[in-house]
Amino acid sequence: MGQQQPDEFEDTWADLVPEQPDSRERWPLWLAIGAVVIVMVCLCLAGGYFVTQEFFPGLVQRPDPIIPPLPGTEPTAAETVVSGEQANPTAAVAPPPTIIISPRPSQDLAPTATLFVEPTELANTAKDVVAVRLAAPPLIDGLLDEWGEVPVFESAHLVYQFSGWDGTDDLTALWRLAWDVSNLYISVEVADNVHVQTQTGNQIFRGDSIDVQFDTNREGDWGPGLSPDDFQITFSPGDFATLPPSAFRFQGTASGQILDAPGGHHVNLQAQQTATGYRIEAAVPWGDLNLTPAEGLVIGLALNANDNDSPSTAVQEVMKSHIATRTLTDPSGWGTLTLQ
Repeated sequence: MGQQQPDEFEDTWADLVPEQPDSRERWPLWLAIGAVVIVMVCLCLAGGYFVTQEFFPGLVQRPDPIIPPLPGTEPTAAETVVSGEQANPTAAVAPPPTIIISPRPSQDLAPTATLFVEPTELANTAKDVVAVRLAAPPLIDGLLDEWGEVPVFESAHLVYQFSGWDGTDDLTALWRLAWDVSNLYISVEVADNVHVQTQTGNQIFRGDSIDVQFDTNREGDWGPGLSPDDFQITFSPGDFATLPPSAFRFQGTASGQILDAPGGHHVNLQAQQTATGYRIEAAVPWGDLNLTPAEGLVIGLALNANDNDSPSTAVQEVMKSHIATRTLTDPSGWGTLTLQ
């Protein structure tokens, strides 16, 4: 057998090409590698977050946890009453503790001592007033040194002015109210730089004085007209010379008038003059209001102060009230009193 010639060798391999792997057959490998890389990155991120939380907690801001309210503790919104609309509160309020009035020190305070703080520091201008229940009644003497723990309310709204009033506003009245089964107790500190009172009986409102309006059946006949369950009691400090302190009771009628109440009144009243005005302390028997007191009782109320700065006259120049919508004959514009 002869040797193959070189040209035949070249011809034999001329059409032969080395086989190359098809790149399309490698995609599962690349997919697997990509998945492994993604998993590794996720593990690194999770590990870094865990390390940061454990060893550097201040670097990550954690949101405050949301804690659901316990059963029975859902908050209730305070009701806002627009003038002319009736309030119908339904939320139950836990009764406050009974206040015990401390015995008075053996030495009375000087008549010119100031027992109330400035109105801007303590007084409440809310239209809804509370009276706290007392374990022992106060001594009605006009000194007011037993009333320290009772909330204060201010007659801050100008609701009437005489046509000849010169615009001088020197009147401030701060009230505290309390109660027991026998009486509604009222104490008032009035600041007034000129004291004028020349009247008695049903005319005392024409001088320096205070008065309280009551709607004793607010739930039954709440509306813009007076009725026999509406009362007004006016308190005069007198003139601190010849006229003693006095009170007068008015009552509404079925026709919407306000007249002298039959039977007069049984109010126990005392007053003291001070360097800045006067104080009044009074006990109003519940019988004068045809009411039986009970904790939680709500009635209509307006706390008013009258001012006359013209000596030797009988003119109601200014009236201030604890509620801006107060009028003489419209109980729907008065506030409320709640017995606590």
